[in-house]
Amino acid sequence: IASTDTHNATAGSVSEGDWPGHLGIKDARAEHRVSVQAGGMGSSNSNPGGLAGVWAEENTREAVFDALRRREVFGTSGPRIEPRLFGGWDYPADLCEDPDLTARADAGGVPMGADLPPRSGDGAPAFAAFAQRDPGTESAPGGLLQRIQIVKGWVDDEGGLHQQVIDVAGGPNGAGVDLDTCTPHGPGADALCGVWRDPDWAVYYARVLENPSCRFSAWQCLSLPPEGRPADCDDPSVRMAQQERAWTSPIWYAPADAE
Repeated sequence: IASTDTHNATAGSVSEGDWPGHLGIKDARAEHRVSVQAGGMGSSNSNPGGLAGVWAEENTREAVFDALRRREVFGTSGPRIEPRLFGGWDYPADLCEDPDLTARADAGGVPMGADLPPRSGDGAPAFAAFAQRDPGTESAPGGLLQRIQIVKGWVDDEGGLHQQVIDVAGGPNGAGVDLDTCTPHGPGADALCGVWRDPDWAVYYARVLENPSCRFSAWQCLSLPPEGRPADCDDPSVRMAQQERAWTSPIWYAPADAE
């Protein structure tokens, strides 16, 4: 699952810009949180954590548990990105242009977490993946989306595990972030959608990537006056930038003749 892991009783505290740490007094200061020497939790190896999401029909305990049972769930590295993935046999290439996209995708296939129905004819499976960015707040807007990818996995006849990553919407866009100010730059999207068809068989999930942004370590170092920043702030092993992301539960396919 994607979730936080904190000893501060701050579930869902995933903001990179003002993260207070995991371990109370042990990492209460920015100097502690960016430390290379500390190692493990409470150091530059840590991250604020992620969020787990479900696609429930309503905001009730029963509906949430129903969504968990049917595995219509997703995780994010922190932002409130909203990804969806559907699989079917007859999705048209222009499905993303349909104003009733979600209803059409649901009626013509299965959502993430489900198994593709048996194949009819010689068709190849098609996948509709779409996502909305985290809008954030006025003072802390969310990042723009860069791309949606389908991650495809399969096992060969010798039992070897393979993986392929395919961009299905968006793609490399030259976006980045100024680490001196944590100001993002470059193009991006509020929403992305793509339909992709695979002539082979596998297990699939979708991954959504934001444009690059500052990691908590960059924000922590910038919060300190230049003369008061620890040497860790200039240590190349401390990552200062990242690409936040979301990922869906898989869609599976088992051929009718599979054992």
